Amino acid sequence: MVLVVEEEDELRELYAARLAGAGFVVIEAPDGSTAVEKALERGPHAIVLDLVLSGIDGLKVARRLRADDRTRAAAIVSFVRKGAPDTAGGAGLGTLAIAAGCDLFFARPVAPAILIREVLLLVARRSRSAPGRLPAAK
Repeated sequence: MVLVVEEEDELRELYAARLAGAGFVVIEAPDGSTAVEKALERGPHAIVLDLVLSGIDGLKVARRLRADDRTRAAAIVSFVRKGAPDTAGGAGLGTLAIAAGCDLFFARPVAPAILIREVLLLVARRSRSAPGRLPAAK
C-alpha cells in the first residue's frame, strides 16, 4: 500500500493512478494532517510525500511517521517542486528531508516511471529489513 500526499489534485491523481497501475493499493491525502491520520490508520508500506504542504509540512509529517511504531518501517519518498523556497538556515530541503527520515528526495516533476521504480526498490529493501511488512499488491 502506498500513501500519496500532494496538495495539487492533478499531480496527486497522476501519481496515484500510475502507482495503482504498477500493482499497488493506493490511498491519497491532500495535506499533512490527513496524511498523518491515514498513515497511522492504514500503515502504508510507502509514502510519496510533497514537502511543501499547508498546515503540517512534509518534514513534520516525516518526523511524526518515523516516530510512530505503526509507520516507522514505511519507505518515504519526498519531493518538492523546482524553485520552491529553501530553508532560512541555508540547509537544502533534500538534506532536511533525509534528516527528517525520508529515504529519498526528488525535485519534481518526477517521471512516474522513476517514482514507481524507486518506490518498488525501497519497499523491497525495507521489507527485507522488517519481515512481516510485505507490500500489498493487487
